[in-house]
Amino acid sequence: MALIGQIRKKSGLLVIVIGVALAAFVLGDFFKPGNRRQVNYIGDIDGEEILAIDFNEKVEQNINAIKQNQKKEQLTSAEVFSAKQTIWNNMLNKIILGKEYDEIGIIVTPDELFEQVQGETPHRYILQYFKDPQTGEYNPQLVLDYLKQLDQMEQNAVEQWVNFEQAIKDDRISTKYKNLISKGYYVPKAFIPKENDLNLRKAKLRILASDVKSIPDSLVEITDADYKKFYEENIHLYEQEASRDIDYVVFDVKPSADDRRLISQDVQKIYRELIEKPIEEVPNFVNANSNNRYDSTFFKKGELSLRIDSIMFNSPVGAIVKPYIENNTYYIAKLMDIQQRPDSMKATHILISHKDIYGVSEEVTRTKEEAKNMADSLYAVVMAKPERFEEIAVEISDDPSVLKNSGNLGWFADGTMLYPFNQAVLEGKNGDVKIVETRYGYHIIRIDDKQKPTKKVRVAIIDHPIEPSNKTFQNVYTEASKFAGESTTLEAFEKSIADKKLNKRSADDVKEMQNSIPGLDNPRGVIRWSFFDRTKLGDVSPIFDFDNSYVIAAVSEVREKGTMPIEQAKERMKPLVLNEKKTAMLLEKMNAITSNDINQIAKELDGKVDTINTINFYSRNIQGFGRENEVIGEIFTLKQGEMSKPINGKGGTFIIQVDSIIDAKPIDDTLAIKNRLTGRFKSRVDNNYVYRALEKKAEIKDNRLLFY
Repeated sequence: MALIGQIRKKSGLLVIVIGVALAAFVLGDFFKPGNRRQVNYIGDIDGEEILAIDFNEKVEQNINAIKQNQKKEQLTSAEVFSAKQTIWNNMLNKIILGKEYDEIGIIVTPDELFEQVQGETPHRYILQYFKDPQTGEYNPQLVLDYLKQLDQMEQNAVEQWVNFEQAIKDDRISTKYKNLISKGYYVPKAFIPKENDLNLRKAKLRILASDVKSIPDSLVEITDADYKKFYEENIHLYEQEASRDIDYVVFDVKPSADDRRLISQDVQKIYRELIEKPIEEVPNFVNANSNNRYDSTFFKKGELSLRIDSIMFNSPVGAIVKPYIENNTYYIAKLMDIQQRPDSMKATHILISHKDIYGVSEEVTRTKEEAKNMADSLYAVVMAKPERFEEIAVEISDDPSVLKNSGNLGWFADGTMLYPFNQAVLEGKNGDVKIVETRYGYHIIRIDDKQKPTKKVRVAIIDHPIEPSNKTFQNVYTEASKFAGESTTLEAFEKSIADKKLNKRSADDVKEMQNSIPGLDNPRGVIRWSFFDRTKLGDVSPIFDFDNSYVIAAVSEVREKGTMPIEQAKERMKPLVLNEKKTAMLLEKMNAITSNDINQIAKELDGKVDTINTINFYSRNIQGFGRENEVIGEIFTLKQGEMSKPINGKGGTFIIQVDSIIDAKPIDDTLAIKNRLTGRFKSRVDNNYVYRALEKKAEIKDNRLLFY
């Protein structure tokens, strides 16, 4: 009903919007320079194309797997986008590393795969997924039982196993590749005492620092030559990904006073009709008048909204709560039933399916009548020999999970099973065996246990969102259209915002495959538009239609992939160039002092000498001064008692007086140092530094923007 309501509310706009969109599409494509051929591949990695059809097939498989794992009917747009990104990264990884594996000749043989699945030391995936449900420990018999049944399983289960095996192979090859690199690392003997010295040799020192903050910015003049020099010396700092700065205006569509009045009248009418409805007619009445369908769930105290919880648990069946507003939605509630019910129940079952069931495995050929007769026969068997229930379940049940649980469903919450199944367990006693039919077939159910019953209520709830009407949508769309018509350039866009006192929002440094802009849900349309070839700096977008808003955007900055132009980099460079010029001024001031006494120099500079008791070469920071790698490096070139010349650091200019050096103790355990150095290298291999280097080297043509 919610979706239909949205379509109905916007129906007046759809004809206009679709007409304009079609015209723009046809004319835009007609007049587009070059009119390039349609691209049918989503990417090209070192000459290997990823076809859109293959990519979409893998995305669909990934989405279905996520739905199944998370037990969701649908994914959000953000989750779908994330699923697509995952597939892109996986395919990129597979192609790039696959070339490496092929060139080196790394494979997983059939015998090796057998050992990984069924051997004495199986792969960690096998250890993880084939655990005994009773002990939580890996059980190799579960693997054998599963593989024996594979030929009788549904096609999707077989495909899952094939994918599972492939994941084991991929991980095994990856491990071999990483091991090959890691084992190729060698620590020469000469490195060990050097590493020991760098790690344990310590200095006690006095330090005099002139902070760049002591010079006001106003005293420093930066010329174009200064910028050019810094830019050329630090060009590597200005490599960038393509990005855009986007300014945008949001026209929110909110219910008007008239909308609220009319909705209130509708709700009062529904309320009066609900009062008169007999209990048995209420579910259909709810389905016809509520945004959400009737929910027959029984709730225990505390599970309902605070507005109605106490009322429902202290009223007779038929009691009604008058319309109230919560989260911008009207609610009406009617008490339908009161029962004593357990929170959870426990049961074991045998499922007998038949060929008339939608989606059943092709292996099931029995008719419904044959399934019923088979269920009746099995019922007689388990009643005569109840100790064989689990054994029969494993041999006969059509439930795919039977190999893992022997038909034992464990504890399940009241109301979570299909109604006939749930009611049979609810109404029976512990130890009873029942036969019920559901849409999956016939179930022979053994009731194993139930928790102590508690008071629960079933409540019919009608919810009616307070939403803007079609007229309100049209009014806001007209307002947005007028703004768009007046804002054909960035200058006009800015002027219209100021004239109309609108709130301009900004998203800076937006990347091509980003999926987030503050205040906008699913903003891919806006982002894609900003990166299209025909969209230039200063362009203003058409109207983007979001669920309850219209958005108009403008591109206020364009950054292309590569080296940032100097003019664009100036703002970023300014504080660094300022610091560089300030440290040069401080250095000149320090060099002008001829004294060899650090305290005398401090006095002439009106500075302060600080003492640092211990510091080593691997120290990340100088206490009180932050990260100063060059200064730390200089410290360990000095001898005991020696004073440095002025040193240019990141945040100022320094003079160091080394008072004492504590030499490293002789090496007792060279193996520990060797292992530390090797481990440091291996961690970089394990953390995908190798892959990132290969990815950077690869020639990648990314067409994702054209597809999503």
